[in-house]
Amino acid sequence: MLIDEKILSCRSASAFESRYLRMGFEGKITVFRVLDSRRENFKLSKAYLHKVDVVNIITAPEIEMLIILNENKYKEYKKSGMKPNEFCKGPLKMRNVKSPGFVGKYFADVDVLMDAIKKYALPLTR
Repeated sequence: MLIDEKILSCRSASAFESRYLRMGFEGKITVFRVLDSRRENFKLSKAYLHKVDVVNIITAPEIEMLIILNENKYKEYKKSGMKPNEFCKGPLKMRNVKSPGFVGKYFADVDVLMDAIKKYALPLTR
């Protein structure tokens, strides 16, 4: 289940609290954050620490790798010697792969995103 039935774009913990956590959820909720940096900070206030689990999914080096895995093109990518964003722009012909709008549309179906994350987490399946 998704809040507002969509993927949310909110990097600030305090903004997330203000916009979404004051809705009054029953029970504990889990927030999955997809990031390309380990340095991003997302510190919830003490009032919400026991109500929210935060799971950070780091897509190092880039979120484009999830797209490559989802397209089942990992072997071709490895052979190409390109960076993930170059491979998406070149052989996959995804010109706007760096734009938040493209990524949001591409992963609009959360199941597609979750499947790509699972492929990323299991290197033997690549």
